[in-house]
Amino acid sequence: MDGGTLGPMRTAILLWAMCTATGCAYPHRTTLMNPAPPSAQPETQPDNVWSIRFVDAQLPEFKGGGLPWDSDGTLPDPFVRLLINGQVIWESPVQHDTLHPVWNVTLPRNIYVPSGANFRIELWDDDAASNDPAGAIVRSGLPETARPDAVAHLSLGNTATVTIVVGAPHPFKGLGVTYEQRSAALVLQAVEPFSPAARAGLKVGDSVVAIGQSRVSQLSAAKASSELSLSADRGATLKVVDESGKEREVTLDRDFLWLLM
Repeated sequence: MDGGTLGPMRTAILLWAMCTATGCAYPHRTTLMNPAPPSAQPETQPDNVWSIRFVDAQLPEFKGGGLPWDSDGTLPDPFVRLLINGQVIWESPVQHDTLHPVWNVTLPRNIYVPSGANFRIELWDDDAASNDPAGAIVRSGLPETARPDAVAHLSLGNTATVTIVVGAPHPFKGLGVTYEQRSAALVLQAVEPFSPAARAGLKVGDSVVAIGQSRVSQLSAAKASSELSLSADRGATLKVVDESGKEREVTLDRDFLWLLM
């Protein structure tokens, strides 16, 4: 075998070894997280967690300077964005050729808006060349008029408005983790902040080595995934090893999971 062939083979073997060592060969899975049934609605909810529905918007007839929205004289193609602390949380579908777009969409997950959070809604006109801003509202925390279950018409700094409805958050059931599935442990890669996992003190990097009386090493991959997904509903005890190698037991509560965007 000549040196020109040996080099690429060695590189391939090295890359495979590095991937295996860092865990990228292991599958990542997320525990089941389903909406709570209406019969199991909670009596309390976490602070500053809300559901939000984007109802519609109203744009002025012309954009800034009295110019038409589009060069061909057609109406704008509006869409709306929600940003929290500078991160785009959600962007609506585009509504074409209208000054009054209607979405009536409730976000699939809740939003977390503490009092000091930067809450921003932007309205845009979708354009092939570059999107044109149609207005924005920025607040520290929720806007004052966005009271629970009340229809809030938010002024966007010009004659444009966006209508939203803020309500109680939607509860889910489930543990609330994403994990890397290994033969002897389930290594946590993400933990939902308002979840049984978070309330039990589970953290990214923790390795679940036993679920109830069953060691992960003694379970098939499918069985381990199933048992972990059901562990919160059962109020199970997990045996966990942290990144320093320290082992501990945690008992999960059977309370709700509040998924966030």
